[in-house]
Amino acid sequence: MRAVLFVSPLFIQLGFSLGLKQLVRRGQTDAGVFNPPKTSSFLQLDLRVTLPSNVSTPDGMTALAPNVEGGKATGAFEADILPVGAAYERVALNKAGENSFYQNRYIFQTADNQTLSLDVDAILHYENNALHGFGLGKFSTIIPELFHINYQAYIVEVMADFNSGIAVGEVFELTSCGRRDGEPIKGLLPPGGA
Repeated sequence: MRAVLFVSPLFIQLGFSLGLKQLVRRGQTDAGVFNPPKTSSFLQLDLRVTLPSNVSTPDGMTALAPNVEGGKATGAFEADILPVGAAYERVALNKAGENSFYQNRYIFQTADNQTLSLDVDAILHYENNALHGFGLGKFSTIIPELFHINYQAYIVEVMADFNSGIAVGEVFELTSCGRRDGEPIKGLLPPGGA
């Protein structure tokens, strides 16, 4: 009977250890099909922020913050961020602190009076009367020399301080670094696959 009492926890402990080993192995950075993508700075956003207007809805608390002051965009192109539109946020009630799901469309105007937009879909964290977050960005434009940005992948990082009203964002372009096994990615090869 003592042997059974000893062996039973041993198998449970062994199974738990094997389970943890698998968990650790899955978290290794050399696993998966692709090499991690390369990011490069594409665009910097200088903005102003104001406190949002909060509204209770069936989904929980939501907020709407107008893009009242606009700002500047520098980097891959130069443009003014127009003071139009608004950020929409849905506050997530959880134990991880104040967080929200953030969506905004920024409208840019170049010196040639051409416009383009950047849709941002991010998760924000609030602490110390400030925010920080990461999200995805998608450009839309018909400007011929910028048309290619409609089909690129972008990551956005933002932070803002409500005491000063200063907010900054940076848009990073993602580029594939290929497969781990060195095989080509057919969808990235030139026409004809060579």
